[in-house]
Amino acid sequence: MPVPVLGVRTVILVRHADVNSTGDVPLSSPLGQQRAKLLARMLRDVNLKAVFVTGFVRSAQTGGPAAAAAGLAVTPYSAGNTAALIAKINALPINVAALVVAHSNTVDDIATGLGAPGVGELAAGQFDRMFLIIRSVGTTLTRLRYGASTP
Repeated sequence: MPVPVLGVRTVILVRHADVNSTGDVPLSSPLGQQRAKLLARMLRDVNLKAVFVTGFVRSAQTGGPAAAAAGLAVTPYSAGNTAALIAKINALPINVAALVVAHSNTVDDIATGLGAPGVGELAAGQFDRMFLIIRSVGTTLTRLRYGASTP
């Protein structure tokens, strides 16, 4: 009898790195730009196979350095369509990692869709949160922080 092959999917879920205004604006502070570079450095040894970003400039600027370091293009997704994003993540091969750059009001929905409920919506000034979601037989959620501390 063949032994089933178990695989792991790892999702690194973050909010865009920083912003000081509303609308489709770029990363607006040196701390946000540094956080995006730090994220790329932190993920350089991960088997990163996809970087999902929303259509907002600040989202692409947050995920872009990590994608470039992995030799990938960013993959846009609709911030309002969590189900489509989850389907894209589920279609990835096993034993790879994906970075998802979201927004304060979507991080919780994405985590829940990946089987990790209870993250909660992020506050306006929270940019340093990172959620490591590992999916295999079950789902594990690890809460981390990176870059300059935010409230």
